[in-house]
Amino acid sequence: MAFVPLLAPNPRNGLGRALLALDARPKLAFALITGLILWQLPLVVLLFPTVFAFLSCRALGAFTQTNRILWRMAAMFILTWSGLKVGLDIWGGADLSAGLAAGGELGIRLTALAGLGFTLTLSTSPRRLGLGLAWYLRPLLRSQAWKTAMALSLMIHFLPLGLAALGGLHRGLAMRWPDCPWQTRLRLIPLSLLRVLSQTTWTQTLAVAARYLDHHEAWQPERNVRLREWIVAIVPALILLFTALRG
Repeated sequence: MAFVPLLAPNPRNGLGRALLALDARPKLAFALITGLILWQLPLVVLLFPTVFAFLSCRALGAFTQTNRILWRMAAMFILTWSGLKVGLDIWGGADLSAGLAAGGELGIRLTALAGLGFTLTLSTSPRRLGLGLAWYLRPLLRSQAWKTAMALSLMIHFLPLGLAALGGLHRGLAMRWPDCPWQTRLRLIPLSLLRVLSQTTWTQTLAVAARYLDHHEAWQPERNVRLREWIVAIVPALILLFTALRG
């Protein structure tokens, strides 16, 4: 089964190549710790993981024309929740400046979270993310850990397929029926997308079976994690955790 990353990586410098070479398990640990403490970090400290995330995305070649839809969706998500935060705070009695400040802070934290998430998915294929998750879950779920890992891998694998299908449907409808009413678009595009994805699901089911990925043995770690890989991932996460606890 040909798993593909959420965004097609195209490393542009040493940072991109180093992130691609790093094992998924330390990267998952860093993402988990940082994602949990992101909401407690002071804004000044939050600047460092945010800048690192977007430098990493740039080093991995994320800012390309093919990824425009994904970045647009992320921006819409961040702006929507930031706007809701501003509106709810003002409705709750806060003045305009305080509401805008709270909404801006939420937007910065969501931006940092999105950047770190994109860095993880850019630098790690769905297959390797699944292997890393299975390694963490094995003490709890034992021989059933591979099922959760495969579910995560397939979910991440289908995201770019769904986005590509959605973009193709929009372009096809714009070319074949440029004056299509928006009410008809709301009905046609979801139905067409479900049809395309249902066909893809059947194809991927056969691919999983053909490559014997529906067995516990297929989700064993491919190698041991080197000590320096743990140090590179865990030390910055622990520094951020210590900063959050002190703040």
